[in-house]
Amino acid sequence: KKIPLKKNIKEEQEKVAKALEKAKSMKEKAKTKEEKIAATEQDEKAKQMRKELGELKFTQNHLWEKEPSKDQVVKKIENWKEKIKKMELNIKHKDDNKEVALGTSKLNYMDPRISVAWCKRNEVPIEKVFSKTMRDKFNWAMAVPPEWLFNEEIAKQG
Repeated sequence: KKIPLKKNIKEEQEKVAKALEKAKSMKEKAKTKEEKIAATEQDEKAKQMRKELGELKFTQNHLWEKEPSKDQVVKKIENWKEKIKKMELNIKHKDDNKEVALGTSKLNYMDPRISVAWCKRNEVPIEKVFSKTMRDKFNWAMAVPPEWLFNEEIAKQG
């Protein structure tokens, strides 16, 4: 099967540039209503040509300049597979984190001593859970032992 190659789009670029320039000069020279209408129509055609050129560039973007070797094709396929995996993972992470506002939750609803004790029990650096600002704000909670548990007596004190 033959691999499609990029087409030379320089001619198209030149046509678009000339059309835009012609439309601009027509607008500047237009005096009567008919001339102004013709200039506007020419401008719209030139803008449409520019849009089509952009679409052509987009469709040509992934194509080869010249006939590729088998190794080049295999390498390109592997690169695209990696890109797809990365994008899928980014989408999954974005979707997973969409409904989670951990900072607000930790700040407003959880006793920081619970998180600090958990970090110490599981050997997780506190910096991974609390930002510098939150560590400064809750420095009183950083001294809890790893065995510390939130119970009824502590709840009554708070």
